[in-house]
Amino acid sequence: MDRKFFLFFRNIDSNDGIKILKVYIVNFSGIGWCMFRILVVDDEPALLKLHRIYLEQSGDLQVETTSSPLQGLDMLSRASYDVIVADYEMQEMDGIAFLKEVRRRGTGTPFIIFSGCGREKVVIEALNSGADFYLQKGGNPSAQFAELRNMILQAVRRGQAETEAQRAGDMYRSTFEHTGSATIIIEGDMTIALANSEFERLTGYSRGEVEGKKPWTVFVAAGDVERLKGYHRQRRIDPGSAPRTYEFRLVDRHGRQKDLHMTIGCIPGTDRTVASMLDISDRKRFEEELSAAHEELSAAHEELTAAFEEAKASEESLAEQCRIMEDYQANLRGIIDFLPDPTFVLDRTGKVIIWNQAIERVTGVRKDRIIGSRPEPVIASPSGFPTPLLAETVLSRGDGESITREIRIRSSRTGKEICLWGKASPLYDAQGKLSGAIESLRDITERKRMEAEIRHRGDLEQLVSSISARFIALDPADLEGALEDTLRVLGSFLNVDRSYIFRFSADLTRMENVHEWCAEGIEPDIEVLQDLPNNVVAWGMAQIEARKTICISDVAGLPAEAAEREFLQGYGIRSLILVPIATADEILGVIGFETTLQARTWSDEDITLLEVVGNLFADLFSRIRVHERLRESEERFRTLVEQSHDCYIRATTAPPALEYVSPSCESLTGYSREEILSDPDFIARLIHPDDRETFLALTRERDACANRPYVFRVRRKDGRYIWVEVCAIPVYGNDGRLVAMDYAVHDIDAWKQTEAALIQANKKLTLMNSIVRHDILNQVTVVLGHIALLRERPLDAAVAAALDKQQAAVEIIQSQIGFTRDYQDLGVRAPRWFPVEPLVTAAAKGLRPAGIRFATGLDGISVYADPLLSSVFYNLLENAMRHGRTVTEIRVTAVPDGGGARIVWEDNGVGVPAEEKERIFERGFGNHTGLGLFLVKEVLSITGITIRENGEPGKGARFEIAVPEGGARFG
Repeated sequence: MDRKFFLFFRNIDSNDGIKILKVYIVNFSGIGWCMFRILVVDDEPALLKLHRIYLEQSGDLQVETTSSPLQGLDMLSRASYDVIVADYEMQEMDGIAFLKEVRRRGTGTPFIIFSGCGREKVVIEALNSGADFYLQKGGNPSAQFAELRNMILQAVRRGQAETEAQRAGDMYRSTFEHTGSATIIIEGDMTIALANSEFERLTGYSRGEVEGKKPWTVFVAAGDVERLKGYHRQRRIDPGSAPRTYEFRLVDRHGRQKDLHMTIGCIPGTDRTVASMLDISDRKRFEEELSAAHEELSAAHEELTAAFEEAKASEESLAEQCRIMEDYQANLRGIIDFLPDPTFVLDRTGKVIIWNQAIERVTGVRKDRIIGSRPEPVIASPSGFPTPLLAETVLSRGDGESITREIRIRSSRTGKEICLWGKASPLYDAQGKLSGAIESLRDITERKRMEAEIRHRGDLEQLVSSISARFIALDPADLEGALEDTLRVLGSFLNVDRSYIFRFSADLTRMENVHEWCAEGIEPDIEVLQDLPNNVVAWGMAQIEARKTICISDVAGLPAEAAEREFLQGYGIRSLILVPIATADEILGVIGFETTLQARTWSDEDITLLEVVGNLFADLFSRIRVHERLRESEERFRTLVEQSHDCYIRATTAPPALEYVSPSCESLTGYSREEILSDPDFIARLIHPDDRETFLALTRERDACANRPYVFRVRRKDGRYIWVEVCAIPVYGNDGRLVAMDYAVHDIDAWKQTEAALIQANKKLTLMNSIVRHDILNQVTVVLGHIALLRERPLDAAVAAALDKQQAAVEIIQSQIGFTRDYQDLGVRAPRWFPVEPLVTAAAKGLRPAGIRFATGLDGISVYADPLLSSVFYNLLENAMRHGRTVTEIRVTAVPDGGGARIVWEDNGVGVPAEEKERIFERGFGNHTGLGLFLVKEVLSITGITIRENGEPGKGARFEIAVPEGGARFG
């Protein structure tokens, strides 16, 4: 988009002598100042305080914080936020898991990962999981938080742009729906692709019965089908050779025929056409009735002529009937005299012999002035009758033919121009000789006005429809030309002297003329109407702010308080209409039309359709702005891909081919992009023989939800094999079909080497720990044995008490050594699926709790967890036996929770004091070893499972285990 579209205003030096005096719309913000709510989740309390201090100091951000991701989810369920900022490494769940849970719950709030972890894999995973930005902690705090604030504002604006794009789409659909005429979009095979409600009303068919199912020719009368099909074919060969407007007969659902006027045009770049139809059946019927009336009048004229001829033929043979005939003629004259249509009769010499009252009113010439004379007074009268009169032409021709024509004269009463339809016919005597001529006139001014209004409205609707069609398919590169053409076409059609577009600044305090069209002979003003303040248009701005069209037929009639009146008159403006260019959220500018040579009025239809044009402009500007932001986003993503150390490959599916390889592939494999792209099977030949099955599984990946990585070895150009991790991302076309696969390739060779070394070291440490633990337990057994021997001897009270303390200490050491065995195995073996109920039963059998009854309602649940899951239920039961005191019943149940599950372990003992609920899972807390519940939490956390205690003190303990989505199965 041209930069001038974004209204970069400049100051105009007052010494230039340029008077900035052209505007009458108030430019005041329709959006206003707003406060954005930010949720920050970080398990470091000190950082939360810094977030609040740095982000709230600007005054436009309100920050709410929590150190618990679970509490953050709860806050999101109870309130809405504009942006979420979260750390990556947190105890309850990491930032990406938190992000996935937010997205799983259907929340589309912009999400920013703000973490000290800068690994590329984490960055890519965050972006692929739906994060809008990723910012690494470190460095200057002021700069870090300034960049974070900038990301927050960008995320908010991006969400607003997406909303605007949706609204733009909604506005285009609303324009199509409410254009006022029946409108359809036609495919190349004549099928109706889209129809509006007016078309439903016109045809009697619903959209469901029509769209994509019926060709539009089924609604055309049989006699018009071939003609319209010919136009359809001709339009696709040479669009300019087929007519854009024509009439045809439509047959509705009930078999009724209707006369329609159709305007049709091609949608650029497609095989589709858009057709707009107006029902002109009433107009047709009116024309037919008018024609029939004229025919009746002609017949009356002929009957009168025959009566005259009969009277003359009877005059010689029926002298006794002369009196009767004279009376008849007098009656006839009386009838003509009182006819509503202006009528007069000339004799064969051209003199007026009959002049009725209606013709007196039209011409202003009295009967006593003209009877018996030639009609020169009519021609010379101010009414302006054209010469010769029709009756005079009939007499001069003498061919016996009637003549009709339309004439325009000025009314003698009002002085306004009126349109008359006249017909003159010859009169004959009894011998068949021409005896004179009769001329009758009918005032058709109102009919002509109605026809002109119908034509004007139809032409304007057609013009608006063509503008809409052009804007829908408009390439942003053609924007300037399209706007200039639209202003020219609208200005010429409305017969104004100048049309223009004013754009407002973002804060609605300044405005400038960005596009202008002037009629021939009119000087342009665009150069002097730049960077205008809104205080020169105080009255008009209130109207624009309310999104109301301003229509001024005469500037001199503006109210006295309108400061614009003197300003507009100074520029010689007579009439004006301004239409707001505004969306639901902001005012972008106005489109204006003005006259300087003469005043004019604007019809309601003109105003309504120009408001539609204003909406089209608003939608276009919003859509262009969204396109610009999308292009910027694409450029940023391309830069990220091109500069990333990871390799990105795109392979098309039909035909199978490599379409793109990022530059980092050369540093990863040693092969250039040209070498890789030259052969579709090039990469397959680099795979290690033992990893071919893994590679084939990757190439067969088509699951839209797949995000698991594939790990295998690839041979570099120097012959060395390296380990890589590859994720497959499906790419779909507009029709929903898979068109390509994107592969993200990450070099994990160093990680694999480190992993191998760690595995070897871990094996050695495990062996050493087993040996040392065995030896220590042996020595503990020795100590306990000697203590038992000493107890068999008589001892004083002090020695016995000392032995009790030593035995308690040794037993704790023994328990801690046992814990090291469990903790050593933690995470060593791969997680797998475990049914829960057998593990609960095994714990009960192993500890044999006396007097405690078990009740389960686990519904066959299995969970994906570490193999040490059995120790979880063992420690929970041991904890209840040791600390529950009055426990007589333990109940274990499970219910689905979203895509996961919730397992509840509860007893009826004394419960956990409120002040200890948050600490019981800490290492070393409690009056025993303090390791049991710590181990429980660690075992569960390996697969993302969380645990908390939320029982009521005094009524029993209640442990709630939350299994994440995909980690539980029932049945």
